[in-house]
Amino acid sequence: MTTTPDRKALIKLATEYWRLLKLAERIVAEMQSDRMASMAAQLRYSMSRLSTICAESGLKLIGYDREPYAPNLPVTVANADETEFSGELIVERTVEPTIIADGQIVAMGKVFLKQKV
Repeated sequence: MTTTPDRKALIKLATEYWRLLKLAERIVAEMQSDRMASMAAQLRYSMSRLSTICAESGLKLIGYDREPYAPNLPVTVANADETEFSGELIVERTVEPTIIADGQIVAMGKVFLKQKV
């Protein structure tokens, strides 16, 4: 499958927008404010719109937050050098989503791992 320049641009844009939404979600989760609920709702809506728009172009974005880690996940591990991995691991945070187009991986995700406790 060849990726057109337009699809490559959409993949880059979707990745950056996804990262921005995830950052905003973490910030909102730490807020102590009356506006937190409305901000969280807006973020969920924006993520839903991103998924819909990507789906219209045949793209699917996948995050792995809090899921068990397996070596065959289509991701690179951002903290592989920093963490001694033994026992069960989980994805602490997805930094970049895995992107699938027409059933094929077009962009590997990036994750941080931690020991399962």
